[in-house]
Amino acid sequence: MTLDSQTAPILDEAPQSGSCSGTSQPVVQHFRQIVLWPLQIMHDQGVKRIKPERLLQSLAPGLWERVEDEFGNKDEPLHERHYREFVSFLPHVQRFLYGDANQTAVREGNGDAPLRIYRRRDVRAVRLILHPGAAPITCNIAHIDLHFFHDVDAVVLACEIEISNIGLSIAKEIMYRFGRAYPPGWSAQGEPLHCPAKVEWLGPDNTPLAASDYGDSYGYLSFVGEHRSPRISQHWEFLLAPFVSHAAHPESPLRFRQIEYYRMPAMTYLVMENLAQLGRPDFMRLAFATGPGAKDKTPYSQQILQDFETRHCYDRFFHPTGAHDVSSTRFLTCGHAFTIVSGGNDPWLLDNERGMLGQFRHQYFLLFLICHFHKASMLMLKDRLVATITRLQADNPKSVANFRREVYSLQESFMRFTQRYWFTEVSDQVQARDLFKMQIAHLGNDKVYRDLRTELFDTVQYLDSDMLRRQSGSMHRLTTVTILGLIGTTVTGFLGMNLIAEAEAPMTMKIIYFTLVSLGTIILTLATLGLSGKLTRFFDKLSGEGS
Repeated sequence: MTLDSQTAPILDEAPQSGSCSGTSQPVVQHFRQIVLWPLQIMHDQGVKRIKPERLLQSLAPGLWERVEDEFGNKDEPLHERHYREFVSFLPHVQRFLYGDANQTAVREGNGDAPLRIYRRRDVRAVRLILHPGAAPITCNIAHIDLHFFHDVDAVVLACEIEISNIGLSIAKEIMYRFGRAYPPGWSAQGEPLHCPAKVEWLGPDNTPLAASDYGDSYGYLSFVGEHRSPRISQHWEFLLAPFVSHAAHPESPLRFRQIEYYRMPAMTYLVMENLAQLGRPDFMRLAFATGPGAKDKTPYSQQILQDFETRHCYDRFFHPTGAHDVSSTRFLTCGHAFTIVSGGNDPWLLDNERGMLGQFRHQYFLLFLICHFHKASMLMLKDRLVATITRLQADNPKSVANFRREVYSLQESFMRFTQRYWFTEVSDQVQARDLFKMQIAHLGNDKVYRDLRTELFDTVQYLDSDMLRRQSGSMHRLTTVTILGLIGTTVTGFLGMNLIAEAEAPMTMKIIYFTLVSLGTIILTLATLGLSGKLTRFFDKLSGEGS
């Protein structure tokens, strides 16, 4: 599929040598990043589907726990951060995120929210070695969640990490390198490109639980050569268990397949003392998550970045001089990355209940999640449509029937997605509304939706036209048979229907006559059907309508 300039993923660039400013390295007082990984849940055709959540709990009991929301729970008051999150969205989005019934009805299976979250709590930290020989950096794990969506074969993994008081160049490196499903290649020295040298998940006592294998080039090359599918790094496979790769384990009941680019979409929040420390190239690198580089050099050409502030920055709360007596916040987005950079000493910036940190983890996270869920769902439907057309054998009636059934099923799935999940407006709050529009514009969701709708309904229109053509042919054949039958009916009616006066004949003779007449009629009808095309053209000539 060819993507236009807005939907094409930004190509990775190798970080240039050098830090941002040598000894005067700006310090990020708080760094938080959430990577999202949309995945497709695979099912065996012809097998009764079991809800993935049930399989998740049966195959790995206790590993993933459902996150019960606080809505409708009389025993525990609602936290203000959840209340602020709830009222930020329009009513139809509220129903999508939280359902439309109280907790009792939810437990009974009525009014449950289409979005359901499962969380694992055994991974407490992640240790990153960004370059070979570099000192390890340990980030705390805030959440590791799986987001399921009702009636959609998609799951989104969300991994949230945090660390405080690190250099800006280190923050850029984490933004650039963390969240890679597999390496795109290796250097001449065998080092993985664009990935950390090593990633380790740590348990409660800092015991390593799983580590990356980005450097195993032979294993990745062999896997692609054998399965025609990329191999997922071991530490991400560990995090997704009991989900396994569809290519590696096609017989497993819980399988996933990658939907998008190998670089996971990421949203990042950075708090600094003063945003005046950052130059225009710094904001560009944060917006595109391209990694560190020379302070006076932009990551891309000036021609590409001449409208950077217009297309990628939201500056309603940004004070570039740093002289304002309130905190300054700048929103940056490019589609696959969404970054919030705040400067100042206001405690509100790190307030998880009422401040910007809480908004980043709740309102803005859900905005980012919705945008990427929309795109992933539509790409899944496009992939299903392509696979359905690929399996079509026009000369095989059974294949044609299966094709028709699958296309109508896809149309139903698309209608469900449109009515239940697709919305172009999510909030009446100015910044939320504007940021949502910027995000979907960079992802090209509107174009993907229009293209999918056109392709799907063109296919359905083809099936409807083909059905009308077949019905028209059947009507022609039946008309031909009727014309010939009319001649026989008229003749026999004129003779009084008694060509053979055997009313008093024995029953055996009647059966013989009946059988002979039936066989003759069947043979005549079949012959008429076989010659219906020629007869139709003959009748057209008689009527003067033939060519």
